[in-house]
Amino acid sequence: MKRMLLLMFFSVMLCGQLMAQSRVITGKVTDVKDGTPLPGVTVAIKGTSKGTITNQNGEYRIEVSGPNDVLVFSFIGYGNQEAAVPTGGVRNVELGLDDKTLQEVVVTGYVDIKRKDATASTSKIDGSEINNKVIQSFDQALDGLAAGVNANVQSGALGDAVAVRIRGVNSISNSAQPLFVVDGVPLNTVNNLNVFNSGNGTRYNPLADINPNDIESVDVLKDAAAAALYGSRAANGVIIITTKRGKKGSAVVGYNMNLSWVTGARIPKVLNGDEFNMIQNEKANNLNVANIANDIDLNGDGQPDRSDWIKEVFKTGFQQTHQLNFSGGSEKAQYYGSAEYADLKGFVITNRIRRGSGRLNLDITPKSWLKVGASLYASRALNNGVISDGFLAGSTFAGYNAPPNVPVYNTTGDYGGLYLTANNRDLGNGNNNVTYRLNRFFHPLSSVLLGRNDNESNRVQGNVYGEISPVKGLKVTSRFGIDYIQNMEDQYSGPDQAGNGFGLNGLVQENLLRINLWNWSNFATYTATFNERHNLTVTAGLEYQYSRRRELYTGQGNLADDYFKNIYDGLFAGSDNSFTGGTENARAFDSYFGRAAYSYSNKYYAEFVFRADAYSGFGINNRRGYFPGGSLGWRISEEDFFKNNIKFVNDLKIRASYGLVGNSEIGPYAWRTMYGGGTYAEVNGLTMSQIGDPNLQWETSKKLDIGLDASFLDNRIGFIFDYFRNNVDNLVLNAPILRTVGVPGSTVTTNIGSMWNQGFEFTVNASPIEGKDFTWDVSANFTTLKNEVTKLVDGSDIPSGVSRASIGRPLGVFFLIRYAGVNPANGFPLFYAKDGSVRQYNPSPGIPTVADRWTTQDGSAKVPAITANDGVYIEGATGYPTWYGGLDNTFSYKGFTLNISLQFSGGNYIINGTRQSMMTNSLQNNITEILDRWTPSNTNTTIPKLFLQDNISTQTSTRWLEKADYLRVKRISLGYNFPNVKQKLGMSTLRLFVAGDNVALLTGYSGQDPEINTNRATNIAFGVDSRGVPLQRAFSLGLNAAF
Repeated sequence: MKRMLLLMFFSVMLCGQLMAQSRVITGKVTDVKDGTPLPGVTVAIKGTSKGTITNQNGEYRIEVSGPNDVLVFSFIGYGNQEAAVPTGGVRNVELGLDDKTLQEVVVTGYVDIKRKDATASTSKIDGSEINNKVIQSFDQALDGLAAGVNANVQSGALGDAVAVRIRGVNSISNSAQPLFVVDGVPLNTVNNLNVFNSGNGTRYNPLADINPNDIESVDVLKDAAAAALYGSRAANGVIIITTKRGKKGSAVVGYNMNLSWVTGARIPKVLNGDEFNMIQNEKANNLNVANIANDIDLNGDGQPDRSDWIKEVFKTGFQQTHQLNFSGGSEKAQYYGSAEYADLKGFVITNRIRRGSGRLNLDITPKSWLKVGASLYASRALNNGVISDGFLAGSTFAGYNAPPNVPVYNTTGDYGGLYLTANNRDLGNGNNNVTYRLNRFFHPLSSVLLGRNDNESNRVQGNVYGEISPVKGLKVTSRFGIDYIQNMEDQYSGPDQAGNGFGLNGLVQENLLRINLWNWSNFATYTATFNERHNLTVTAGLEYQYSRRRELYTGQGNLADDYFKNIYDGLFAGSDNSFTGGTENARAFDSYFGRAAYSYSNKYYAEFVFRADAYSGFGINNRRGYFPGGSLGWRISEEDFFKNNIKFVNDLKIRASYGLVGNSEIGPYAWRTMYGGGTYAEVNGLTMSQIGDPNLQWETSKKLDIGLDASFLDNRIGFIFDYFRNNVDNLVLNAPILRTVGVPGSTVTTNIGSMWNQGFEFTVNASPIEGKDFTWDVSANFTTLKNEVTKLVDGSDIPSGVSRASIGRPLGVFFLIRYAGVNPANGFPLFYAKDGSVRQYNPSPGIPTVADRWTTQDGSAKVPAITANDGVYIEGATGYPTWYGGLDNTFSYKGFTLNISLQFSGGNYIINGTRQSMMTNSLQNNITEILDRWTPSNTNTTIPKLFLQDNISTQTSTRWLEKADYLRVKRISLGYNFPNVKQKLGMSTLRLFVAGDNVALLTGYSGQDPEINTNRATNIAFGVDSRGVPLQRAFSLGLNAAF
């Protein structure tokens, strides 16, 4: 009996304990605005998969396991809310609409503005959309993320420059890149152009120095109301980069890892050894020349030698990035720090970037009225670059064109030394039994492995600031920032390699670049509200910036021995063949600015901005420029007649802005008359080298924007629309001067041109599904763009290669000879003359003169030869896209997240120079397309009959002009967030993911990639793909962890 009573006692105690821990919570969820019940609200226990939903009356019932449980309430269109388990059994909750988009802050660098109060045109990109991607610089990730922003990744070489355009190109002869500002400090973003290689090959991209994982957000300022605060530097738009900072709370240590495997995407398909022999011999035989390509058996094993040079040059590259970060803080001090190491190997052998960087951001509030802080970032990068073409023996060009009927290595194990040459790195011409030589081919591997194109970059960025609030509503800020760059370019080309090294018996050269920039801004902001309806914010400030650029280069040729490969070896044979030079310049800005914003009852908005810039690079008569801007807004959804009758619209605002901004990227001394040394009759002296214009000033952009912002269905759908028009005047161009001035053939840099851009932007953000376990978020943007040149020097075209600036046409319109196809009767190429008549070119042997080769299509009469004068404007065809955008879908199911990002662009054209060079009639390898050439049994083709050294058939014409429309699967990622890791592993976050970048491309373009652009020296000749490095495709595995 005693045992039975004791058992009953412990049972009751145990049940009581279990009841104390496991109990049922009930409650009701209502709308905070009007108290109406909310059915279908998800109620879950945080950190578990346990949950329920509210009934038709907004009521719920859920069993919790203990007093430490936390309830999470979520509903489509409403903000999530967390609530602790109550002491009693009831927990009622009120949910408010999720207006996080409206509460989003637009960062301008001087003052932050809530999205709901903004009347300017801006876009915001969250740092999470940039982090963890396989990129070398954050600007590579911008394409498709924001309306109006086109970020053109022009090459697959690691660290290469990216062409970023905001609402089109706003200059003909000067930089069209936007101004980049990091934590309030404008950056130097001048690309190093490979000074010894005419700009060909890997450039130094200064934005690659910034660790993408340090970025909190990116704000794009597009219209004058947003960008006029930056005055003469804002014509191309402004991109504001905000780095991560610490927050109050316990210390958090995070680790991010990304491992990637990269390959080249859409590499050209070239002929194999058998096909090469057949095609090259057909070229020769059609010209009555004996075979020029034959099988080679170098090692005597009875098998012809074969090589796949593309596989030799292009490999799978392995890339790894590791980042450690820490953050936290108290009420008075917050901190964020990070350290990163990246080792990125490209798919072109030897192409590699090794980068280390560190950041420390600190904010301290010692007094309620005082706040101070600092940011410091340092990085060091070594880029073993790629020369894609030009003087230093491009690896891609050599790999595409080298004959595949020769071995990679010769019998001694060296680089395939062959016949007709004593040089063991010369492939010869793929011919082992005749002395007919038309081309020589340098070994692709020796060019890459024995040559050198290194770029070493050291950079320090930072700023310190202080804020005081002497009275309520007033904040005074002083901020001083620096940006220091040291960049060393080091190149070597051997005496037996392609490029300048061959002609100079070896060549080594170095270029040292130093840029020192500092920026000091002081400004005050006053914010006040009167009578609860009138809101006023006023900002006024001064800013001064100084930058100095020094560049020193030196080179040495005629090396005594191939062993000497460094400039400091100082050994040469015969003539010195050395050269040195350098440049030094400085520029300064002295500015003042202001902004005043007023709103009434959160319904009516007005804003005025102003900046005055004095710039040392402007002419003495126009040194200071004034840049005003203004905007108006009306929140219709706050009007009683609207909000009382139209319930499904949560927010509706129309806005308009107009203003003036400038482009000062015209060079620091373009306005000056310059003199240089010279010799006449063996007498040294000075001579005028540049005619100056004392009236030279900034290029002016008058920007108009009309926009609409709206959200619908409990903020589940957000919509932004903009119409923009940008009239660009005072374009800086070179105008000819009279010979009587005394500088024959010279020009003067002056303000004389004009053009305009206009278009529409659409952005949609939506949450179609927000369930208990499954959510679907979608974001899309679309931009249309038109451009027209309206004024040039004397109304004359400005040619640049196959493109032109021409009045009444879009910038970069193509001007080409028109290809008319192939005469099916004989395989001869046909071209259109200026008047539209068709002319035939006969490359057959035995024709005495070139003039005799041009006839009518039927060959009955001679006609004048087709020349460049027969070129015509290809109306509407330009290298710049007329529409582009992106589509992003994110699906979440419990701990899994799937993201699919698409990017698209079109309306533009590309000269496929790679295809043109790979369809040549010279003795070199070709792409497989040439197999469809005209033969007596294949007369229905666009490829003429092959004749050795026939350059007319492959001359630049519309034959190589292709549409560049494309849809790219930019990224697919799948990640899993592990639940309950805090309790089990002591971690706050643990996420694993796999991803693919540049997964697929849908396009009619036959070349490597419609984004590739190899002509970067001018804004006119955009849209040329000439043997560039293919874009990379990456597959990666990543880890995000926090403790």
